[in-house]
Amino acid sequence: MERKRGSFMTGDQYNQLIQWIQQKQPVKIKMRHGEATFLPVKLYQDAQKLFVYNREMRLMNIAFDDIISIKPTRIYGSFDRRKLIHMYML
Repeated sequence: MERKRGSFMTGDQYNQLIQWIQQKQPVKIKMRHGEATFLPVKLYQDAQKLFVYNREMRLMNIAFDDIISIKPTRIYGSFDRRKLIHMYML
């Protein structure tokens, strides 16, 4: 899904993004300052923000104006790249 900077999301793009959120589909988002893989969680069209988790499971919000394109992507293994903490009992 590609859109021009500063333009509003069309109805089809909005519906596609809602579908990816419901399917828990990881997406690659290209922004003005780079690109990364995220797990979209909530879309607020009124506030023009997309709430996503990054690979360290930090909740972030991305303004629509910063987004250049969004594409579904495939993740091999776990989306969550946080280090596991093992507790050992002595």
